[in-house]
Amino acid sequence: MPDKNTGNRQQNGAYPYTELYQRLKKHLDSVAIVDCHEHLPTEANPKTDGMEKHIGRFFLHYAGCDLVSAGMPQADLNAVKSSDNKLSPADRWKKIRPWYEKAWNTAYCECLRIAIRDLYGIEDFSDKTVNQLQEAIEKNVKPGFMRKVFDKARIDIAMNNLWDRPVFYADQPHDCFIPDMRDSFTNFPFDDFCGESGLEIACLDDYLEMIDWYFERYGKVAGAFKVGRAYDRTLLWQDVPRSDAERVFNRMLAFNDRPDRKDVQALEDFIMHILCRKCGECGLRMKFHTGIQEGNGNIITNSRAALLANLFMKYPKTGFDIFHISYPYQEELVAIAKNFPNVTIDFCWMWIINPAAARRALSDMLDAVPANKILGFGGDFLFVEGSYGHAQVARRQIARVLAEKVQEGRFSEDYAAQVGQMLLRDNAIECFDLAKRRKAFAGMKKTAKRV
Repeated sequence: MPDKNTGNRQQNGAYPYTELYQRLKKHLDSVAIVDCHEHLPTEANPKTDGMEKHIGRFFLHYAGCDLVSAGMPQADLNAVKSSDNKLSPADRWKKIRPWYEKAWNTAYCECLRIAIRDLYGIEDFSDKTVNQLQEAIEKNVKPGFMRKVFDKARIDIAMNNLWDRPVFYADQPHDCFIPDMRDSFTNFPFDDFCGESGLEIACLDDYLEMIDWYFERYGKVAGAFKVGRAYDRTLLWQDVPRSDAERVFNRMLAFNDRPDRKDVQALEDFIMHILCRKCGECGLRMKFHTGIQEGNGNIITNSRAALLANLFMKYPKTGFDIFHISYPYQEELVAIAKNFPNVTIDFCWMWIINPAAARRALSDMLDAVPANKILGFGGDFLFVEGSYGHAQVARRQIARVLAEKVQEGRFSEDYAAQVGQMLLRDNAIECFDLAKRRKAFAGMKKTAKRV
């Protein structure tokens, strides 16, 4: 097990770096971040409030995946994450400890150590601290906690994506959040759509009318439109004739005729092209999950951003924000973003996937891509402590890259500071038109309260 004190000195940013680095890091620490992507649940709904009050909350995703990668049985991780009140903190830690020690080196685990150190005053997970950490969680994790953590992290705006409504969830954790629309349209949850919209779906025209209903209702108030289908299919979306899509759709509605996966994928492709046009009409930037998929085991080649090139070309009026820098295909994305005016690069999640690869990618991008096209941070967490730790990692790594650019003689120190502000704040506000959309969302919520 590594020496904890040495590890935490590194987490505190006490690197043997130059005064230049320290000045740039201090500047980045002062920037009020626009967080381009989160999955933080509402605190108002007891069924979906994400308020697990046990140490397993830190392994809901990401770090838990590294434990499984190290060899932890999935059943043990499921038990650690469960809400089973019979499991004591010691019981959970006993299952975590051998695998956490093996995965201690990863940025996922470092991110957690930063969070519990800064937010709870605890240096690391250990036999000696597990009960102390449990007590701190019980004391702090309650309504209002997210706001306190975001204030400490200097996160000003967060674009949020919740999963328990088919497309849009207006009840956000607090007023700095702006929600994204979410693509459920290519999954066809008919009952959910009909229940929310009040419309009936008996044919493809009805389905397209229902899509129109959602865009008319939310297209001007959402922050963006998120597509996460790289988890279960290729990101190549063919241009399918309407007649072919309609035949598949009618079969899907029939109780005794289920189309096969190939046919359903063709229908999904047709609908995605509809969505690209709708987003362009609404000025709604599309966020695509690309690159590594969260979890343990998937088909990584399905998720490379280059597969989206036909959409970039066909819909030049639609903006496309490419998540997770398409890692490990980030070099392809450099070429794509350099060539397509409607494509931006998003570092959400990336700083804790592989910090060294993220630094190299940012350095390459700052040599090749206009700086206004790079969005520097998105926490992408289910629990707010992770967002905090991730923000600290991001500031540290971005400062390293910017310092190197100054040392190379490519940037002045003033310009490096300006780029840091762009990466962490200004670019996201401009790319997503957040000043306008945040105001529109606040107005929608105010109107709903009066009604």
